Amino acid sequence: MKRIFTFLAILLSLTSLQTHAQISCNPAFTFVFVNNSTVKFTPINLNDSNYTQHTWTFGDGSLTSNQYSPTHTYASSGVFTVKHKKTYVTPNGIFTCADSTTQVITIANTTCNLNASFYFVATATNPLTHSYFNTSTNFTPGDSIRWNFGDGTVSYDQNPTHTFANAGVYNVCLRVKKQILGSTIPCVSEICKLDTVGVACNIQAYFTNTTVASTPASTIQFTNQSVGAVAADSTIWTFGDGTTSTSPNPTHTYTNAGTYTVCLKIKRNSNMAGFPPCQSIYCKTIVISPTTPTCNLVANFTWYRDSLATSPYTYHFTNTSLPLSNTDSIKWTFGDGTSSNQINPNHTYAQPGNYVVCVRIIKRNANGTLSNCVAEKCNTVAVPLHCNITAAYSYTAAAGNYKTLIFTNTTALAGTSYTAFWSFGDGTSATGWNTTHTYANAGTYTVCLTVQLGNCTNTKCSTVTITAPVTPCTQLANYSFVRSATNNNTITFTPNNIDPTVQYTWTFGDGTGAVTPTSTHTFAAIGYYTVCLTAYKNNSCASTVCKSVYVSSTANCSLNNVWFNTQVDSLVPNRITFLAQSPTAILSQQWTIRKLPLTAANGTTTINSNNPTYVFLDSGNYRVCIKATFAGGCVKEYCSDIHVAQNMPFTTTCNLQVYPNPASTVANVSITLAQPTVLYAYVYNSMNMLVAQKVQQGFVGTNTVSVVTANLPSGIYRFRLVHGNNVCYATFVK
Repeated sequence: MKRIFTFLAILLSLTSLQTHAQISCNPAFTFVFVNNSTVKFTPINLNDSNYTQHTWTFGDGSLTSNQYSPTHTYASSGVFTVKHKKTYVTPNGIFTCADSTTQVITIANTTCNLNASFYFVATATNPLTHSYFNTSTNFTPGDSIRWNFGDGTVSYDQNPTHTFANAGVYNVCLRVKKQILGSTIPCVSEICKLDTVGVACNIQAYFTNTTVASTPASTIQFTNQSVGAVAADSTIWTFGDGTTSTSPNPTHTYTNAGTYTVCLKIKRNSNMAGFPPCQSIYCKTIVISPTTPTCNLVANFTWYRDSLATSPYTYHFTNTSLPLSNTDSIKWTFGDGTSSNQINPNHTYAQPGNYVVCVRIIKRNANGTLSNCVAEKCNTVAVPLHCNITAAYSYTAAAGNYKTLIFTNTTALAGTSYTAFWSFGDGTSATGWNTTHTYANAGTYTVCLTVQLGNCTNTKCSTVTITAPVTPCTQLANYSFVRSATNNNTITFTPNNIDPTVQYTWTFGDGTGAVTPTSTHTFAAIGYYTVCLTAYKNNSCASTVCKSVYVSSTANCSLNNVWFNTQVDSLVPNRITFLAQSPTAILSQQWTIRKLPLTAANGTTTINSNNPTYVFLDSGNYRVCIKATFAGGCVKEYCSDIHVAQNMPFTTTCNLQVYPNPASTVANVSITLAQPTVLYAYVYNSMNMLVAQKVQQGFVGTNTVSVVTANLPSGIYRFRLVHGNNVCYATFVK
């Protein structure tokens, strides 16, 4: 029995060892100087479990630490060797792996106030090329600087640009050194950050900060300005005083004056195969003074494209910060690796795209030195592709067929790489440069031509009228008829030519008649009926045509009935869904909506759809009718009056641009938000009926809202975007 228990224990241990064999004991670590004598150490490998043990020795004879990321203060200056040991033991007490590594750090004397800091961005043209910007405080041009990019290469430039050979995650370190007069030990500060290079990660962590209150403690508001982050990414802030936060835009209060390194880390757990987690870290140093003077500086700016410049990608930026004086320190960064110190600079971009542009203002004291009154404002500037297409076309009627039009594309272009898309206003379309189209019926139609080159498009829309030729008086009464698909005794009679100036009179041969141009009649019995149509225009222009019609069956419609209920949208009171009700199955529904009072000026809206949702353009009383068709050709109609409430008030109305346009598969709009909110997107057809919608969470910065249009028929649509008390509109074609 003892042998059996021993065997089971060994088996359990081996199983546990296999389960945790994937745990890494990589002891590599990075460190950041909190100040000239205090250093924070952090392991690079973030995939630890609850059973991972960390042991730190700091090289100055102090006690060891078993914290995951300890902060240690050195009592004196010097050169110290820091050792990190990492050990993993399974829950059953079985040792799996252990490893250690060392790094040498230099602690300057207490007069050293140099603090290393930097941030980096990927270039727009090559994801393997990153630009690094030295933001170290108390750094002067005569100080020594050294960059280590983690791939075996270094640089001594102040703001280098480096191209990596391969995509991956690199530990990039900046080391700055200042020789202090009268001291043999230099003032050294070093900081390391993980930089994800290549298409595996498009996150660029960045934030700004403003002082909310200065006494008795200093409260700082941090604003997340990161680019490329999504809702599923994790966010963690470290404030340099041993505290952290996962809030998107935290407010933090410092209890003591001092210099603190604040870091924002954005992490995405899913990534390309073979890469560690995708993450971006941005750090900056903030100074908390014992007594902070009042700072009422508010940074802001506007911009517009300079139409007089040679390049279409030249933009003029106007500094609207308040209060602003000529002695203030001003720095612009244009999001493409360039900067300017002018008050109102002009900047030319090399290519179109979205760029994060920031202006940073530092007020000067009366003696000319920089103060702690700092404000920064960042906006995303969209630089669209320069588009100079002006779509145009003409048309003529084809000989012999008044319903056929010949369209000629007259757009002035250079080259042959352009494409054309036609929408004829009757639900059909074409893609030829020049085209011919035949309409099914006479009427007025909106024809749109969209000309495109890459992302550059322009649309021209105008109306065309198809007018039927004048019918001879002897042919006014010619007509045709169609039997119902479900009931042979229900027949629809239609004149071959309908003219509003002609009076039509029907006699159905069973003692009944009608005076409408088109009439649907249900015969009560089987037999032959002589159906006559008399068309009267005036005393000298009239004719009568009679035809023999045979009716072979009847249907009992007394069992059919119909009514409807309404459902009002809680967010949009003028958006109502109509629900048909009947004890028997309805084959088809036809709805008519008329505003009360029933006058010709108010007009009638007809909807051939089951249980439609309709958005009323105005509040008031309406008469809504449903005409339901049942098996056997039975038709029943029900009408009811409803009241439509006033639509929700919106404080702001704006216009949007849909891209691409035409939107063949998806319609996109972009909107910039100052704070998170829910975005409601609606798409309406030309009859103001809701045909598509989407709800998504919006975040600070630029948001893209996409609605699928692949299943929509060709035509003109209206895009409506609601966020908070704001509503924005756009028009596009499909």
